[in-house]
Amino acid sequence: MSPKPVHIFSDFDGTITKKDTLVFLSTHLGGGPEMVQAIGRLIREGKITLRDGIAAEMRSIRAPFADAVKLLRQEVEIDPSFPRFAEWCRDQGIPLTILSAGFEEIINLFIQPAEFPGVEIRANQLKPDENKGWQCEFRDPGPFGHDKAQVIRSARRRGENAVFIGDGLSDRAPAEVADEVFAKHTLFEHCKARGIVCREYQTFDDVLREIPGMLSDMR
Repeated sequence: MSPKPVHIFSDFDGTITKKDTLVFLSTHLGGGPEMVQAIGRLIREGKITLRDGIAAEMRSIRAPFADAVKLLRQEVEIDPSFPRFAEWCRDQGIPLTILSAGFEEIINLFIQPAEFPGVEIRANQLKPDENKGWQCEFRDPGPFGHDKAQVIRSARRRGENAVFIGDGLSDRAPAEVADEVFAKHTLFEHCKARGIVCREYQTFDDVLREIPGMLSDMR
């Protein structure tokens, strides 16, 4: 029997980036820290969905997108070990897909095809509007705006071993259905509380140290 192929999926905000780009932009160009904290509290309490919270934060921004680009490039960095990780995946012939509840237009600022050939991006779309506030076009109508878990399930139905790397709220559902999980921050706490087997990491260097042996066992 031939071994099952491996497909690696990674969250973007707070996983590949050191800061959550949506929180950062809403804080600095939108409704400010108090609004962001209030929306976060409503999401945690289950009074609004993550999708609705993100839409509200984005609507609070009326700055030109060029201003956001400048600020993001000045203040937000990606994990410096992510390029090494992406290169390793490419050398191993392992598909790497970014699954995000955020936006392609922002991810594309950091993950450009010339630097990261072959990396697939699945995210929502953003329509900056300086009059009505930035508008969101979500991938699906679910509570997260992007059902990452469904993407993982589809990979498994294709016969792939799905490895998921994440850190936050929108990563809980995919972590529950992936074959292997790397988790940090609130996702790690969620996995511990739910009895979901995972490996804790802080940077993609941590993932690189563990994943070759893990994949050997999977294959």
